[in-house]
Amino acid sequence: MKMTVNRLRVVVLGSSRCGKSAVVVRYLTKRYIGEYSSTGDFLYNHRVSFDGVTSEVEVLDTCGCAKRGCLPEHLRWGDAFAVVYSVCDRRSFLAAAELLALLERTRLPGCAAVTLLGNKRDLEHARVVKTEEGQELSLRFGCQFYEVSAAESCAGAALAFHALLREARALALLLPAPRRKLAAYSVSKVIGSILGLSNKSVRKKRPSLSI
Repeated sequence: MKMTVNRLRVVVLGSSRCGKSAVVVRYLTKRYIGEYSSTGDFLYNHRVSFDGVTSEVEVLDTCGCAKRGCLPEHLRWGDAFAVVYSVCDRRSFLAAAELLALLERTRLPGCAAVTLLGNKRDLEHARVVKTEEGQELSLRFGCQFYEVSAAESCAGAALAFHALLREARALALLLPAPRRKLAAYSVSKVIGSILGLSNKSVRKKRPSLSI
C-alpha cells in the first residue's frame, strides 16, 4: 500500500554553466538538453513514487540567485538542497563549498536534506576536480555526495535525487512542524544579517511546469 507524504521542496543551487538545469531536466524527463539560456528561476511540479511511497515534489532550478538577491528566500523555502558543481570547473567547486558553508550557518542542524552533486563526469579528459575532493567536501559538511553525467544517462541523476528525497521524507516525518517553521525563520534572519538584506523581500513570480 502506498502513502503520500506532504509536498517536498527541493532547491537546486550552483554557479552558472555547471549544468544545474541539465541535471534537473534529465531527472524529471529523462531527456538531455545541452544548452540553456534561462535568466531566471524555474519551478517544476513533479510526482514521484519509490520505496512504496508517492511524493509531490517541487523542484526549484535557480539562476543567478546570489546576484539577484533571492538566495535568502530560496534557503528559507526549501526542505532539501542539491548543490551542483562541474568536475571540469574548479570555480564551480569552490562556489559549491561556499554554498554548503552558507547552508550550515543558516539552517538549523538536521532540519534540511543536502546533497553535493558533481556533474559532467563523462568529460574525464577535462576533469580538474578529483572525485576524492568531492568526497572530502561532503564529509566536511556531513552531506550526501554523488558524481553524475547529465549528458550520458538519467540513472545517476535519478539515484542522487531519490536519495535526497528519501532523506527529506524522513526529516518531514521526524521533525514536528514548529521546528521546521523555526528553521525557516532562523534562515531568514541570519542570512539577512550576513548579506545585509531586508527580511521584507518581495516574492518573485517563477515560471513553473508540471511533469
